[in-house]
Amino acid sequence: MDQLLNLDGILHIELLGGQARALLMRSTSMVEAARRTHQTSRVATAALGRMMTATALMAVSLKGEKNRLSVTIKGDGPLGTMIAAANAQCDVKGWVQNPQVDLPRRPDGKLAVGDAVGRKGVLTVVKDLGMREPYVGQVNLVSGEIGEDFAMYFTASEQTPSLVSLGVLTSQTVESAGGLIVQMLPGADEAAIRSVEMSAPMFENISRTLKDMTLEEAAKDLFSHLEMRVLESRVPRFRCDCSRERMEKALISLGRAELTQMIDEARKGIDVERDGTIALMCQFCRRSRRFTADDLQALLDQAVSPT
Repeated sequence: MDQLLNLDGILHIELLGGQARALLMRSTSMVEAARRTHQTSRVATAALGRMMTATALMAVSLKGEKNRLSVTIKGDGPLGTMIAAANAQCDVKGWVQNPQVDLPRRPDGKLAVGDAVGRKGVLTVVKDLGMREPYVGQVNLVSGEIGEDFAMYFTASEQTPSLVSLGVLTSQTVESAGGLIVQMLPGADEAAIRSVEMSAPMFENISRTLKDMTLEEAAKDLFSHLEMRVLESRVPRFRCDCSRERMEKALISLGRAELTQMIDEARKGIDVERDGTIALMCQFCRRSRRFTADDLQALLDQAVSPT
């Protein structure tokens, strides 16, 4: 049973004969992997975990194999900028600018996520759907608690009023993490809307609900009275899609002046490793790749060569 409780997953659920839908996710292992990678404090783990969970839930709607989305939250709190990205396979990666920030708990004993993220700022969603230009939606932060901010995004940018519940229970490690999105679909009648609204209190503490139940048990507990039917399931995971090729493109995008400066400094032995290479780290997975001055020169030649 304990092993089942640790299995991450996403259930796409039809409610009330198709008048509403729910996305229910356990993200404990995914958030724990992010915590270990970035060595985040408790409040940073909670904030980044909520954001990555919501991003994974949004990725369920991506149809094309190469479709992807990214979410950026820039608040005025000490955590700074946070970024999460996901693809259609629900591979998710995340990053927080100041992972070691910690704050005293709130008077009610909960982690001060809103204070750490900030009450003022913006949430930006970029969806690459394979078209000429990506879709970009942006809303002002409501509270910095992440769930309310995503709910505002769905309402304001996608015209889909949504109930969003996100939670992370953490001590030294992540004990439970998960999320829930419930959305009414076009044509829903008043009775269906009232049924979902009356059920809202059941959805509030989603991480506690998922702590002692399997994902399927939690779904039945939350939705059995709403005529639930599971449409599909996904397995999300913390996974970075970085590669040397992607890093080379990023270096080229720096521009001729900055790349030339890096080459000059490398040849002078500034910021180089013992083997004479420059180590560049991916911010999402913290994996380093090494480049010599000659490697950088080849990229510069490629960037300035006529097409």
